[in-house]
Amino acid sequence: MAKPATDFIPEADKADGCPRPRDVYSLVGHAAEEAKFASMFDNNTLHHAWLLNGPTGIGKATLAYRMIRRVLGGLPQTDGALDIPQSDPVSQRVQSLGHGDFLLIRRPYDQKTKKLRAEIPITEARKISEFFSRKASEGGWRVCLIDSIDEMNRNATNAVLKTLEEPPEKALLILLSNAPGRLLPTIRSRCLSLPLRPVNDVELRTWLAERTNAAQEDVEAAIHLANGAPGKAFAYVQNADSVLRPLGRFFRGFPRQNPQLLHSISDTLALAKNKVSHDLFWDGLQATLHAQAIYASTGEWTGPFEPIALQRTSDVWANIRGELEQMRLAAAGLNMNKKNVLLQGMMKIGATS
Repeated sequence: MAKPATDFIPEADKADGCPRPRDVYSLVGHAAEEAKFASMFDNNTLHHAWLLNGPTGIGKATLAYRMIRRVLGGLPQTDGALDIPQSDPVSQRVQSLGHGDFLLIRRPYDQKTKKLRAEIPITEARKISEFFSRKASEGGWRVCLIDSIDEMNRNATNAVLKTLEEPPEKALLILLSNAPGRLLPTIRSRCLSLPLRPVNDVELRTWLAERTNAAQEDVEAAIHLANGAPGKAFAYVQNADSVLRPLGRFFRGFPRQNPQLLHSISDTLALAKNKVSHDLFWDGLQATLHAQAIYASTGEWTGPFEPIALQRTSDVWANIRGELEQMRLAAAGLNMNKKNVLLQGMMKIGATS
């Protein structure tokens, strides 16, 4: 039987190359942050608004759903933890977005344009006050997750602020942010900030080994590129054939490059079906150039593969990285030809200054 068309609608809170966060039940790292929330909840001292912040893929949404399941009545397997299993009825209803006391706010899908909206509009934010104005369907807590507050326009943010200023009883608002410094000070001041730090390589290596059958070489490259973000590392491993290995062949090709290889990579990644791989490849280029700049300055190599066989100063590498970042942003904003922009970016790395 064919699946209904709604099954294929993209979801704004699903990161490239990763499962939906509400489908994930394991958390790597952030044990202290989880324990802090669990302790406050168990002791009835829970703050009404939490701002989970950190880079993309660090685990903000995964931790948020662990919080949500606990607050809505899920039973943890360990005392003082948030490890509610997938078999718990609360988990199942949250996962299906069918729990009456849970509201998820994210960028909506536009049926007219057949695309996700670029931002969260005020019409979505208004759902929050409506949601909290109702009594809890099960007589307990009501929880709203905003994923992410960074994507709200100014009017929507102001609407959220009203709820933060006058929180109802037994209401929990969880905000996710990649860049909390850009938020309105009034938003930050009314939330309990919970910064999530990079996960160490040992934990990340074990976590990846338990969840993938990836080659050790791919795991190590992914760890170097992810900068402690489990979601990013997982995405790299899942796209090893289209990202990690071509990236390795490209960087190992210096000081001379094979034009045929560059065209092959850019041709493949420009295909619409390879959007995830295309974006990850760009991320990998920029992360490796950052590592090269550090290496040129300190002699310490922290990147994947091995240092690029080109003698340049740290400033030169940093400038090349900045130029690629501008090319990437311009390409996205002006809807330029993906193949040409990526090809020019790779050629710029090897061009003589």
